[in-house]
Amino acid sequence: MQKDTPQAGDVDYIENAGQFAKPAAPPEVTWTKEEEKKALWKLDRFLIPLLGGLYLCSYMDRGNIGNAYTAGMGQAWGITSSQYSMVVTVYYIAYICFHWLILAWKVVSLPLWAACMALGWGSLDMIQASTSSYAGLLVCRVLVGAFEAGFVPAIALYLSFFYHRREMGLRYGLFMTCSPLANALASAIAYGVVNGHEKLAHWQIIFLIEGAPTLVLAVVAYFYLPNGPFECPFLNERDNSIIGQRAVIGRGRDQEKKIDIKQAFAAFSDYKNYLQSAIIFCLNTAFGSLPAYLPTILANMGFSKIQAEGLSAIPYLVSCVFCIVISFVSDYFQTRGIFIACFSALGGAGYVILALVADNAVRFFATFMICAGVFPAVSLTFTWVTDNQGSSSKRGVGLAIFGMVGQCGPLLGARLFPSSDGPMFSKGMWICAGVLFGAGVLSLILRTLVSRENSRRDREYGPSDPEYAPADLADQGDEHPMYRFVL
Repeated sequence: MQKDTPQAGDVDYIENAGQFAKPAAPPEVTWTKEEEKKALWKLDRFLIPLLGGLYLCSYMDRGNIGNAYTAGMGQAWGITSSQYSMVVTVYYIAYICFHWLILAWKVVSLPLWAACMALGWGSLDMIQASTSSYAGLLVCRVLVGAFEAGFVPAIALYLSFFYHRREMGLRYGLFMTCSPLANALASAIAYGVVNGHEKLAHWQIIFLIEGAPTLVLAVVAYFYLPNGPFECPFLNERDNSIIGQRAVIGRGRDQEKKIDIKQAFAAFSDYKNYLQSAIIFCLNTAFGSLPAYLPTILANMGFSKIQAEGLSAIPYLVSCVFCIVISFVSDYFQTRGIFIACFSALGGAGYVILALVADNAVRFFATFMICAGVFPAVSLTFTWVTDNQGSSSKRGVGLAIFGMVGQCGPLLGARLFPSSDGPMFSKGMWICAGVLFGAGVLSLILRTLVSRENSRRDREYGPSDPEYAPADLADQGDEHPMYRFVL
């Protein structure tokens, strides 16, 4: 049996050493490393694809408005560039306003909640195909945003119920790869639809095809999504016990279905939440504009409408590889800030090229730089938020603050590329470059601040192993003297 497996509930203070000890091994529940590895693999094999599939559908359903617009929706209705910007904008307004639904994941039945949210946005995405007016489309986009806000922003919190901090980067990175995959798949579907000859309008078929899979996955989520780390329907009793106990070891005794009001309010006075919110705002300004405007940018580079739909898929596929590899490396080195800074700079450099260079081949290459830089940076920023919130209640509120501020970025991004600025769209390119470089600077500042705090705690309380959670972590959160922040 594994004798060094600690129990997160039992942290003792050693008088002579002047520091806190690691949690002691639990006498009642022990397991071998091989058993733990197998249980974790079973969890990964079911949980990540299920969540990723739902996220892929949600991201495809939010971003297909750009493909539908390019496929003839704007021309069919006579929608102007400013009206299209409003269609994109109202989604994000609703998405921001309903971010507080993250806290529902701390108190409700998670399988039922996730299924209801997915049924909501999937149905409304398909209903968009039957709309016949600008006002009707606006209403649908608002409701899609509200339902997706009840699911997508909470996934980082949900994954933190199951995984240690040293494991979150790769898991969230795998989850986040579904967003570029969604863009690639949506673009490929749009390419096939636009290239075909159907009775329905091309833009209507795009909404129908991309909304239907969500309804199927909603049913799957109801039956297979775990309600918590001890309640995975696809694991046996032994594996559930291992996954649950290791979650306690990594995150503390914080499994109750209730919100700790003290910890929730502590999120509002934590400077890290506001710095991370500023980082994600910058990243999302560039990130949020990509699915809506990349086909338009490519079309204005001289490609046909069909070519623009197909070519916009390729940069997203490349970014998937970068997202997975960098998330793995970040977990290995247990650092986030440096990688966020580097990949923000990569994306910013891509936008600078788009602003300055007119050659189509070079501009197309720059879109690869943007996707390969922005997607990994966004993924690691979400992971960083969950890394440095000691309790799940504070983590939930911290993610809500993070998301409500951060999702204002796409509101700006949605208005950066009016058709009157084509074909170079220089103003939008320079703004996106600037905010990405700003995100890199802010991530380095935050890394410096938390590094100093870790050093201070090491001097005052002695070194601490960041892999194990103190017993009273749920009560004190990251204010606990033995809590160490991820850099």
